[in-house]
Amino acid sequence: MTYRNILVHVDSSPGAKARVAAAAALASRFKCRLTGAFFYSSKLPAYMVEDAITPMSREVLAGFLNEQVAAVEVASSAARDVFTANLGGNKIVTRWLDVDAETDGQFVATAKRHDLVILPTEMQPAFSSRAISAARIGMATGGPVLILKQGGYPVPFGKKVLIAWKDSREAMRAIRDAWPILETAEDIHFLSVSPDAPSELDGLMMRLFQDHGCPVPQVHVDRNDEANIEDLIRLYAGRTGADLIVLGLYGHSRLRELVMGGVSRGLLADPSLPLLVSH
Repeated sequence: MTYRNILVHVDSSPGAKARVAAAAALASRFKCRLTGAFFYSSKLPAYMVEDAITPMSREVLAGFLNEQVAAVEVASSAARDVFTANLGGNKIVTRWLDVDAETDGQFVATAKRHDLVILPTEMQPAFSSRAISAARIGMATGGPVLILKQGGYPVPFGKKVLIAWKDSREAMRAIRDAWPILETAEDIHFLSVSPDAPSELDGLMMRLFQDHGCPVPQVHVDRNDEANIEDLIRLYAGRTGADLIVLGLYGHSRLRELVMGGVSRGLLADPSLPLLVSH
């Protein structure tokens, strides 16, 4: 298995350079295409829609729309310069997309049509006051989302992987979505946090990893059911020398909050390492 196309969110924020560099390194690693995506909003400002005392003339509205189109082109061009300047000399095929992402629908639809999506923890489309979390996109796409904090990470990463494990659909889906990385990893560690967690992986799971040509996974079990799971993931990531964490996203739709088998949203909002998440 491999990724055939990767999508990376690009803007003019300080973290975009590191995000593009990481995406380019992964695209080179998997010999796949890399698409840079600039997300913007074409929605009219509220003062033009809600607060206008008198209707705008056609000429005034047309003038504003032309200015808005020009501003989007300038911002997109600046983001594209960031994209092309930070590919790191990797010989990869690249593409570029401008996406009107005022609603989640277009954002999610674009993400769904790529094998791997690389995002910061939170994004704000240009000319929009609305922020979108990467975890929210991960819950909606049905595929893997790689979350990178704004400060970036040294590349390459994904050679030493920690899998936050419980025997659930979401965790297994995250593993399947991470196969290209796991198949090229040097070390793989499983972390289970439960008083009842088995101390070893079952034979079928071990054979699955063997069939994928992966190194033999090492299993870590923490039976302290009073400990904060997020803190334990960070702790074991440090102990194992992991440079990537793989985990499944779980949704509590009624509360509209994201958890990962008890892991707080803090790990998603402030990841200490790259997070590959899937739902």
